[in-house]
Amino acid sequence: MTWQPVAPEAWRPRGIPDLEPNAWTALRRQASTLVVAGPGAGKSEFLAQRAAYLLEAGLCQGPKQILAISFKTDAAANLAARVRKRCPPELSSRFTSLTFDAFTKSLVDRFLSVIPQIWRPTRPYDIAFPTRRMFEDALNEIRDQAPTALQAGIAALAPEWFETFNVGGLRLPIEMPDGAVTPEQFAVYHWLQRQLRGARASKLSFVTLNRLAELIVRGNQKIARALRMTYPFVFVDEFQDTTFAQYDFLLSAFGHGATTVTAVGDHKQRIMGWAGARQDAFERFEADFGAQRVNLLFNFRSSPELVRVQHFVAQALDPHSPLIQSQAPGQLDRDVVQVWRSRSTIVEQQRLAEWIAADMAARRKQPRDYVLLVRQRADQFEEELQPAFAALGLSLRNESRAVGRTNVQDLMVDDAASVALCALRLATGQRSAAAWSTLSGAVYAVRGAEEDDELLRARADRDLQQFLGELGRDIRDQVPSTELAEEISRRIFEFLGVPALKAAFSAYTRNDLLEVMMEAFSLHLQQSACEAGSWPACIDRFVGAHDIPMMTVHKSKGLEYDTVFFVGLDDRSWWAHTPGNPEGIATFFVALSRAKQRAVFLFCEHRGARQRISELYEMLTRAGVEETVVD
Repeated sequence: MTWQPVAPEAWRPRGIPDLEPNAWTALRRQASTLVVAGPGAGKSEFLAQRAAYLLEAGLCQGPKQILAISFKTDAAANLAARVRKRCPPELSSRFTSLTFDAFTKSLVDRFLSVIPQIWRPTRPYDIAFPTRRMFEDALNEIRDQAPTALQAGIAALAPEWFETFNVGGLRLPIEMPDGAVTPEQFAVYHWLQRQLRGARASKLSFVTLNRLAELIVRGNQKIARALRMTYPFVFVDEFQDTTFAQYDFLLSAFGHGATTVTAVGDHKQRIMGWAGARQDAFERFEADFGAQRVNLLFNFRSSPELVRVQHFVAQALDPHSPLIQSQAPGQLDRDVVQVWRSRSTIVEQQRLAEWIAADMAARRKQPRDYVLLVRQRADQFEEELQPAFAALGLSLRNESRAVGRTNVQDLMVDDAASVALCALRLATGQRSAAAWSTLSGAVYAVRGAEEDDELLRARADRDLQQFLGELGRDIRDQVPSTELAEEISRRIFEFLGVPALKAAFSAYTRNDLLEVMMEAFSLHLQQSACEAGSWPACIDRFVGAHDIPMMTVHKSKGLEYDTVFFVGLDDRSWWAHTPGNPEGIATFFVALSRAKQRAVFLFCEHRGARQRISELYEMLTRAGVEETVVD
């Protein structure tokens, strides 16, 4: 059946009953909008509904597309999946959801030849991840090479902020200036030349790629016009985390009135300052894009008592923070927000494990209804806590743990990894309609089998069933092992085809993300196989079905759990916090706002004092949160 557009005034939300009044206002706007969406406001759902509205009402007419830019791979994948569920395929195929880095890198890869020769990298080039020590050494060498008049200014540049603020905040000239340059310009230009003129190939960081992408659209009006014609609507998620380089790219690419930009974020959750996030991103967006600010006022995640406590922290960040209305029912009569104080880590660990085991039994909850959040050093906390949990039959899973060149959390939401896992489920005998739908859909995509091409789809189904049958016969009667897991990974991705996967999934186009995820899938499956005696158990280990997740607060953004435990609320874990530091308070706010029903903060006297972070405890005290001594 051919899709027919819906009149804008007749359009209704897809998959949900309704939107809050302010969300309707933002959804229908035809000009750039800044949507301030606090925790639990449903910002991903709002963006998916706005995409459905623009596509189904014919406001974004084919072949034009909507571009959604996120900061994390899982957020980009989640948003794309939401749109696919709400729109027919012929419309959802015109919704492109990428991370900032993936999008800017794709532009550099595609238009590398138009970059001015002075800034043009080699093809291919390598991705670099410079360390503070590298910046320090490079700045010292650059200072020694600089004219005497510039040396003092270069010496004043901070190595830890050089890339995010100096490189990220400086537009590259299309032609190298003939006249005098500032110390900052001298240092940035020489640093970039070091990246570009490597011994074998250029080694570019993502900040450099962002700067080169901005140079491409600013220096070539044909490319800029083509970009704006392709994407008349652009979404930017987690806008509070926008860096100087990313914002500058957004402004050069889409800040000329031809594109309607919808930026969604929450300044109270700005916790990426260490990564170069602009403190004035909201204000600059309103001024540069002529955007109107709209506040979403509903919280669909947290219970009324949690929202009440969250408001005390929100006011510390923004005295004008609006009162948010909880739309989630409360399930607990008391002790919704707690502080536990203990004298030793042994007591803390035992109490935490015992409490979770008892609560799971009493409330019939699953391990993944809980999360342990830490400020940093997740690996260390995992090592400390795991024995106490194992003694009670509980297992922790460090979602921040590295797997190859990525981490467990990003691997779990990757498209190719999800498809490969579905293949493993079906080959080992699990009956799952969802797994078949995901896997067959990917096979149709890589083979270009459109919905109306019944012959090609039937052939793809036969090939897929034959592959699964052969793989299943080879592995079902064998105990999981490292060698077998490696072979399974290889065979699945060989069947799907690497070039075809890259062509079918836009996130893998013109970058090495697919290779990174294939490697991580194999490594993680090998580890899971070592810890399991059967294939169902191996799959459960792979996905962490029976594990209690642990992660840093930064990794928890966008996630939600019934009960949140914040371990290590002390000066040692928060060593960089200073009184009144908005980023520290925002981190605390993010941790508190992940909870749906309960939040518990753990302080252990053995770990450290709480003088530096006393204001965090004072906020909880003002909200009426009581402290319990654990012994």
